Amino acid sequence: MSASVRRLGREHEADHRLDASVAEHTGDAMLSDHICRGVHNSQMSETSNLPAVENRTLSHAFERVLRESPDKVAHIGDEAQYTFAQAHERALRIAGALSALGVRRQDTVAFLLDNSLDATHTWMGITLGGMIEVPINTAYVGDFLVHILNDCGARVIIADAVYVDRVVAVADRLTDLHTIIVRGDARTSAGALQCVPFSSLTAAEPADVVPNRAEDLVAYMYTSGTTGASKGVLITHAHAYTYASREDRPTPTSNDRFLVTLPVFHLAGQWYGEYQALIHSATAIIRSGFSVSGFWPTVRKHDVTYTLLLGAMAEMLQQRPAEDDDADNPLRLAPMAPLASNIRDFCERFALDAEPVYGMSEIGAVMGCAPKDLKPGGAGLARNGYQLRIVDEQGNDVPPGNVGELWVRADSPLMMMSGYHRLPEKTAATLIDGWVHTGDAFRVDDDGHYFFEDRIKDALRRRGENVSSFEVERVINTHPDVLESAVVAVPSELSEDEIKAVVVLRDDVQLDHRSFIRYLAGNMPYFMVPRYVEVIDELPKTPTQKISKHVLRDRPIGGSVWDRVAEGIEVTRRGTNA
Repeated sequence: MSASVRRLGREHEADHRLDASVAEHTGDAMLSDHICRGVHNSQMSETSNLPAVENRTLSHAFERVLRESPDKVAHIGDEAQYTFAQAHERALRIAGALSALGVRRQDTVAFLLDNSLDATHTWMGITLGGMIEVPINTAYVGDFLVHILNDCGARVIIADAVYVDRVVAVADRLTDLHTIIVRGDARTSAGALQCVPFSSLTAAEPADVVPNRAEDLVAYMYTSGTTGASKGVLITHAHAYTYASREDRPTPTSNDRFLVTLPVFHLAGQWYGEYQALIHSATAIIRSGFSVSGFWPTVRKHDVTYTLLLGAMAEMLQQRPAEDDDADNPLRLAPMAPLASNIRDFCERFALDAEPVYGMSEIGAVMGCAPKDLKPGGAGLARNGYQLRIVDEQGNDVPPGNVGELWVRADSPLMMMSGYHRLPEKTAATLIDGWVHTGDAFRVDDDGHYFFEDRIKDALRRRGENVSSFEVERVINTHPDVLESAVVAVPSELSEDEIKAVVVLRDDVQLDHRSFIRYLAGNMPYFMVPRYVEVIDELPKTPTQKISKHVLRDRPIGGSVWDRVAEGIEVTRRGTNA
């Protein structure tokens, strides 16, 4: 029996690649017969088997799996695998090392890590140690990094070696950070920051097991808003556990084998993938990202039975030429966010079941349904434990079939956001009388199935990433040739959005599109770089001088619109060929 089990007992490539991007919304599209006092009450019919809210913590999940199957393989990576007992032991060593560096319970720890077994055990160690994780999108550079690190107040960051120089480059602008833990090369210095090798974490003395509390914060999850910089959603242990758990559903079970390709720095990869597998005592196969050509070989090699797919991922798989062995695979269930555009054919072609899911960082996973009940294009039924309303601009409930804003309230306030970090006014505007105003437009049909219609807020969503038009415009407007700009969403052939920038140039200049893309790629995350660029003389505006973005959205793609994809220009995590 491992030391971690004893301690617990003592105290209770690809031709196409979706580069680790996902949703804060879990697709921010994961999870009534009648309207009763304004609340749509038809819900998923399964009986909830979730533990009491006060027991919804990572330490509770580990306690259960270590009692029942400590020697079962928990995590399989490219070069190693760990049992649940070994993973727990390793996570506690990381927690102990962080504690020795001066990190206390409910202090923040940031990380800038791609998917790996080390990354998995890092967030688990931070959480078991009662600390607060701050995952950072590995595409972030410059101002984006500075904002999150200063806002969260982290004094320690754990980073893959390839990302260290990004942190060092902005170190003189960071107010709290003093230590960087480097996973990878044998770097011994990082400018003014104390540099610590990751290997010292996993060799440290394990922390003592101190059970987590449901009300403690587990994470600041930064999510792009419609205006201003990203906001840190304050998430409790109970919130994270409820999001991750499917104990109110018949699947998955401990016999399932999960494939996790979505990034650990987002909810869908970390919690709907790795945490969910732990809760259900299932084995998780961790991969660095999603590859269309590598997906089915990986599924077959590892006997994968369960995986979450973003809509764009499903579309890529669906668009590949049919193969004779498409149905010859072990995958039996693929929750999707959102559902593939031709979901019936997708399921038949690959001989699997699919389920819709809808959720957000702020509310958790609040919709879904069994495969037999799904409706094409739908997000499912309301999940037990949550009340949903669809309201008009005055806050009045609308009847089935009408479109309005989705409001959500949980049976326990611990199951939803506690607020936005250091943003009391934005918290008060979003969380009102226990209801989270999602900013998403929905309708519900007479059977109680919900359908996502649009984003009321002026945000975009590209391949699983929420993108703030404000943040993209802010960078565009720093280009020396640009007078002003507006960024809007246009339809994508893969689902979700493509990004179009409409720019007004300064006098007597012409735009060099390739140079413009190089500039943007060097100053914003790759997934924010617009695909389309349109130069116009003047932006349409309201009498109060607000940009009329609906006019820009309605403008056709073509004519004066420049398309970087058509020009053969790629923008990836590693750079651009512009």
